[in-house]
Amino acid sequence: MIDWLDLRLGVKDFYEKQFAFIIPLEVLSIWTLFSGLTIGCILIQFITGFYMIMFYVPVPDLAHESIKAMCNTTTFGALFRNMHRYSSTLGIFFILIHAAHVMARGAYKTPKELNWWVGMIMAILFTLLLISGIIVPWDWRSYWELIIWADWFGYIPLVGDWLKELVLSSFTLGRNYAIHIVLLPVLLIGFLVLHIVLVRRLGLSTRV
Repeated sequence: MIDWLDLRLGVKDFYEKQFAFIIPLEVLSIWTLFSGLTIGCILIQFITGFYMIMFYVPVPDLAHESIKAMCNTTTFGALFRNMHRYSSTLGIFFILIHAAHVMARGAYKTPKELNWWVGMIMAILFTLLLISGIIVPWDWRSYWELIIWADWFGYIPLVGDWLKELVLSSFTLGRNYAIHIVLLPVLLIGFLVLHIVLVRRLGLSTRV
């Protein structure tokens, strides 16, 4: 399949030029693995998410029941749901370790400060994916998750009260679902591509 695509689209050459990156030995350590592990979690999210889209019904009365039916009656339903859940939690953990490693190396300093902020935006997007994903089943945990996070948004300086009111007044399960499977993934992939391109352009910081 790859060779077929490469003959027609030149995907191998594009990958080598835009994404392939050999990590220099002087910066290679166990800590550099966590960026790749985060990307691995994102890939698991997409693969399992596509599977669950086929069964989920974004209607309040049917949402939770559709997930239960998927888990109980399909071959990979329960497995993929748990993979989706746990990879999102692990993703947050890996992001925190990766961010700490970047700070330890001073990789947020000029000229890499743009890539630092791109990474921070990605962390926020991943967190929003986690929050919106918890709300998707629409059981009692989902309801209280919405209320608790709306309260947290209310503490944001200057815009907190406005943002809290916006979230609560405009919330529907369908909108949350659309944001979870369309808006946030598109933004995350866009910033991830930019993140990788900047790493290739600017390189990795040496040990501090």
